[in-house]
Amino acid sequence: MFLVELVLQGIRGFQQLARVRFQGGFNFVAAGNEAGKTTSVDTIGRLLYPVNQPGKMESLVSRVVPDASRGALVVYSDDGAYYRVIQDFSKRAVNLSRYNPATKEFTLMHKDWETTAQFMTGLLPGISEEDYGRLFVFRRESSSGQPASDMPAAASSAAPGAKERPGSAPAGRPSGHAARLAELRDTLHKAEEAADAEYKLDAAKIRLGEIAKKLGGIEEARKRTDELEAQIEELKSCEILPENLSDLIGDHEQEQSQKMVKTDELDQDIESLTMQRNAIPQANMVVDKLFIAGVAVGGLALITGLFVPLEGSDIYFPIGMLASLLLIAAGWYNSSRKNSQRTTVQKEIDVLVKERAEVEKKFQDSGAAIMKYMQSTGAKSAAELKEKAENYRYFQNLLHDVREQQRLMMGELNVEDLQTEYAKQQAEVEVLDKAAKALAHNAMDTYSVRQEIERIESEHAPSVPDFGFPGIGMGADFTSPPPHPAGGAGMNVLADIAMASRMSGIEMETLVPAVESAAQRNLSSMSAGKYVKVEVGPDGLPVVHDRNGAKFAYGTLSHGTREMVYFCLRAGLVEAIAGKRRLPFILDDPFTALDGARQQAACQLLRVLATKTQVILFTSNPALKAPSETALELK
Repeated sequence: MFLVELVLQGIRGFQQLARVRFQGGFNFVAAGNEAGKTTSVDTIGRLLYPVNQPGKMESLVSRVVPDASRGALVVYSDDGAYYRVIQDFSKRAVNLSRYNPATKEFTLMHKDWETTAQFMTGLLPGISEEDYGRLFVFRRESSSGQPASDMPAAASSAAPGAKERPGSAPAGRPSGHAARLAELRDTLHKAEEAADAEYKLDAAKIRLGEIAKKLGGIEEARKRTDELEAQIEELKSCEILPENLSDLIGDHEQEQSQKMVKTDELDQDIESLTMQRNAIPQANMVVDKLFIAGVAVGGLALITGLFVPLEGSDIYFPIGMLASLLLIAAGWYNSSRKNSQRTTVQKEIDVLVKERAEVEKKFQDSGAAIMKYMQSTGAKSAAELKEKAENYRYFQNLLHDVREQQRLMMGELNVEDLQTEYAKQQAEVEVLDKAAKALAHNAMDTYSVRQEIERIESEHAPSVPDFGFPGIGMGADFTSPPPHPAGGAGMNVLADIAMASRMSGIEMETLVPAVESAAQRNLSSMSAGKYVKVEVGPDGLPVVHDRNGAKFAYGTLSHGTREMVYFCLRAGLVEAIAGKRRLPFILDDPFTALDGARQQAACQLLRVLATKTQVILFTSNPALKAPSETALELK
């Protein structure tokens, strides 16, 4: 994921609309002191992790235009889509949109805090806001534990390096710091009260939302139940259908296929025989030539014998009659033979027709049950019958599931009990909301107040006697904590690496040496070869080696060198996990304690790191920009 655009309006010093468009690699954002660098970084964090908490939002609201404080952030996610989250810090509203390439507009997705927060957390691969701040945000004085984010007014007057007012008590005098501690602790107590009230309100709202969601789910289940019951009622005729209907239909369809093949064959044979039969003419003996000739000969012989006395007529007459009889007999035989062939073919046709009728009857008998089911359900085909049966069982099963979900959703409660509980919870939310609003003016980020308390307590703690801590390079025990502040409150590089290990899935055995290797490469470059090795001790604090082999505990290094070492470790950590978790590395003017050469070297390291992940550097030093780079502006 990388950042695309940041828009601010009415946020702290940004009274007018301001925006900055980021690139995918190295982003050099030059701005002078008090120009909004820290505000921009804080706003990015708030937009990446939206929460409906007054203390976290009101700290960004401009005192000049408190009613029009808004911020927007466009990100490009790993799923290849652009998302825009907008927060109105004045009205405590949020919305999340997705860019539609077709319409070239952002389409609204969510308007509620919980869903938006869950979605943004999903874009950031399971990284909490605290973890993201520790791993991917680098601020001024990071190694000394002093974040650059704006402190509350109650704490800012005692910031490190601030000049005392004339007449104020010297640092370390009990009367001065004790009063200051009391003031800070009172501020912290009130802020915690406000945070607790807001927490209780959020918890009550969540519970109210859960009850509303349950009631909505029950109502939706009821509507779905009614719809399913109506659909089942339309298919009520299917309740008589057997469970093995699909098998019966399958057998019926197979028999139908076989029947069609058989009847097609019989129809072809019948057609062929019919053509053969029609080719044989119907024979009639009286029109047969031989029969006619026989009749003619017989008649002639009869006439001649009776009416024409001829010599030898007694001989011709019998011969003529015999010839006539033979001719008639031949005509009868010829006719009978032709008719016999036609009759034989017709018998074959009759046999085939009977066989076809038997095939049809057998199919009708075997499919009688299917036909009965079709008639009772109004199905016009076996396929339609099967579809109706499947729909009937599907709706029945679905109805059963919906009723079971409704039962599990309600538990032992009924709708009336839930409605009563909703009303009670709604009343509780109203009470808690009034309480939270009454304490809202005390809300603030308690982290900076705690840090200020710790700083004052540390500065005014009784001095520790010097027990002869061994000199560097003379066998010092670097596994034990050093006697001086080791680079800041709560600093633990090993804990940061462990956090990165959980987030990236890279084993500690692999990640620690990878971070050390990248850090020592960076440190060697920034120190012009003076320091050649960095190790992270079991206490989480680094130990550095110079080119002469000497070892230096972190707490013994100068302030500027500590800043350099810690920066190299943090940059090395981001580089080591960039292959698994590629997230923007944001820096808030972190090099103020470094000399010019080291600042230039640090920027060069960031340019190399930007080839692996997005890097955004907010700085007040425009000289750090390379000639080929374009300085981005908040405008």
